[in-house]
Amino acid sequence: MALNQNQLAQTPVQGMIDLTVGPANVIACQVKSDESAALIPGQGVMIVDSIDGVPKVTAVGDDDDQLFGFVLYNQKDQDFPAGAPVEIAFFRGTVMLMTAGAAIARGAQVMVVVSTKKVITATTNKRIAGIALDKATADTQLIRVLIDLPGGLAA
Repeated sequence: MALNQNQLAQTPVQGMIDLTVGPANVIACQVKSDESAALIPGQGVMIVDSIDGVPKVTAVGDDDDQLFGFVLYNQKDQDFPAGAPVEIAFFRGTVMLMTAGAAIARGAQVMVVVSTKKVITATTNKRIAGIALDKATADTQLIRVLIDLPGGLAA
């Protein structure tokens, strides 16, 4: 969604942090230098085994991959190409706006769908990304998700 810098109130968008009381679990990282597609806010990422500098991240490639965190939205950048600095919401306790890929019950464990960059109710033996704090009644609705990483497998 395009935002107007002169609008009076911020429109909620995927990748924004919400319900913050005190510090959020956010870390400065860099997109892997040979990343093929730019990362977008709210997208799940994995940490890269690299030697130097800030932690490097790459897009999650499979629904079963171990998530490191999620790309944070900022007003300056719509996406983050290879080599770009990026902030990642990680670990437990941060609440992020994410796009639902289907109906989701409030309180349900959610997982990332890599192909759509959305979240759905976690299915058996898939990685849990967090807990839905809002109810989604259909695809493409923004919901707040309490990030719960490193996530175990859904039962």
